[in-house]
Amino acid sequence: MKSESSVGKGEISLHKTLKFPDLFSIATGAMISSGLFVLPGLAYYYAGPAAIAAYVLAGIFILPALFSKAELTTAMPKAGGDYYFIDRSLGHMAGTIAGFAAWVSLSIKTAFAFVGIRVFLEVLFPGVNSLGITMVALVFFTFLNLHGVSHAGKAQVLMVFGLLLILLVFSVVGNLHTSAARLVPFAPGGFKGLIQATALIFVAFGGLTKAASVAEEASNPKRDIPLSMIVSLSVVTLLYFTSVTVCVGTLGGDVLAQSMTPLSDAAKTFAGQPGYLILALAAVFAFLSTANAGILASARFPLAMSRDRLIPGIIGRIGQKKGTPWISILLTGVFIAAMLFLDFVRLVKMASAMQIFLFMLTNIVVIVMRESRIHTYRPSFKSPFYPWMQIVGAATMFMLLVMIGMEALIACSAVVLGGSVWYFIYSRKRVQRASALLHLAARIFPKELKRRNESITRELKNVLMERDAITEDRFDKLILTSEIIDIDEKLNLADFLTIVSERIGPSLEMEPMDLFNLLLEREKTSPTALRPGLAIPHIIIPGNGKFTVNLARSREGIIFSDDTDPVHIVFILAGTMDERNFHLKALMAIAEITTASGFDETWKKCHSKQGLRDLVLLSKRRREV
Repeated sequence: MKSESSVGKGEISLHKTLKFPDLFSIATGAMISSGLFVLPGLAYYYAGPAAIAAYVLAGIFILPALFSKAELTTAMPKAGGDYYFIDRSLGHMAGTIAGFAAWVSLSIKTAFAFVGIRVFLEVLFPGVNSLGITMVALVFFTFLNLHGVSHAGKAQVLMVFGLLLILLVFSVVGNLHTSAARLVPFAPGGFKGLIQATALIFVAFGGLTKAASVAEEASNPKRDIPLSMIVSLSVVTLLYFTSVTVCVGTLGGDVLAQSMTPLSDAAKTFAGQPGYLILALAAVFAFLSTANAGILASARFPLAMSRDRLIPGIIGRIGQKKGTPWISILLTGVFIAAMLFLDFVRLVKMASAMQIFLFMLTNIVVIVMRESRIHTYRPSFKSPFYPWMQIVGAATMFMLLVMIGMEALIACSAVVLGGSVWYFIYSRKRVQRASALLHLAARIFPKELKRRNESITRELKNVLMERDAITEDRFDKLILTSEIIDIDEKLNLADFLTIVSERIGPSLEMEPMDLFNLLLEREKTSPTALRPGLAIPHIIIPGNGKFTVNLARSREGIIFSDDTDPVHIVFILAGTMDERNFHLKALMAIAEITTASGFDETWKKCHSKQGLRDLVLLSKRRREV
């Protein structure tokens, strides 16, 4: 029977159908849209030819957030991405603010994908009712997402790979027609212009958030989430660099600074009207892929918040047949439709500001989660160069946030204020869950905070069991009820066995002295200290149908014999003769668990008995079905 998940009782789970191509396409399709087909002109307006560097710089600046997000997602592959991480680490108020900010920013990014569709429809078909067609497209993708995540994912893969092929041809052919003279002067706006352009286009990289927000629907999040994000960023940054270089190198500065269709205009200079139309159609497909991915990902934030009762639970209702959060999807579609009537440049700046704010918090969250030392925080991918990567990343995001402009900062502040007000009016009285921040505070102020709420520890344990598809077998059930002996002082063998006999004798219906004698006799005939630091005393006891597995840790060490190293890890097995076969299976399970990389070090660092129990329960091993 699978362990209790973090999904509430009676809740319908999301379907785990997304694979690497789907996740790569969601992230890539969300980035290659307005960020490439519209924003190069705006970036050139601020930075001149240095717009090329601005795109590369933005790709570099986002690396700390990418590594942080990959670590957090593999540790907590739950719907909601940024919201879930921030809520579980910094608390519900921060989570409420982050949830609204993430939903609004991704919805706005999706909205200006539909604005982009309008722009290119008017270019391709002058006089057409572009607003009406855009609304039809919005309704279509909303219902596509209602139909199921696998259908939306397949559509995304087809659109993205076709788009990548067109952009590859554009970059290769276009770079043969560029003029180096158009790159001089390279940075007329100086460093300030370069940073302003970088901050403006940062929203172009917001698609990475979308892969994290659908992590709960990934079939193999441990591998596919970090891999898809890293490959997606690499591919997209390269295409940004080559494509923007073509735009700068083929178009006059005055033309590019005013262009809302820069790639199409650039293609026209070396491929004529056919090139212009092909790139315009590619832009429409790019916007469509962003729209699809945007609705898919944005709708997961209200879902996650409703699960946690930060917003009304009805919003997170999941359809039984399709396994999709249909009310959240519809709500997101309506919000996106309302955003279509706002100014495009303001949309870009607002979305960028909120994305930068969330990326800054993401870097901080990794530091909080690691330093809290919650033993069930076990990412399969760990950010390199910790904590300097996160410190530099957070500082860089703060700098970009300051540079983006007052209007965007006001909009971001409004979301923060609105989220805070909502928390105090609605959410605060409905949620009672500890955060990793409280665990960190308990480390810093151990006397003042003697009791720590372990709810976050238990929740992350359930998330890990769901992530790794851990199904409890008999050995796990024995560990769940086992006696755990945690000893601080150094002991000799006789004193240790005395403690063990007194603690587990009653559960075996044996007198402590009889159990002591069996354990001591076993050590004399066949020592059980199997390797440095580990011993597995195991004995046959009288009777039938009895078997126990118990754990012991000695921080200072137990001296099993004069010629062996002190033992810190002890598994005590006791069973009747009729349990002999299971006795051997239990020994094999313990061997798998204790030979895992880093087990001994993690065992020493566990701060509680429950931590020792969970370390064994969450270890990777072969389990009986």
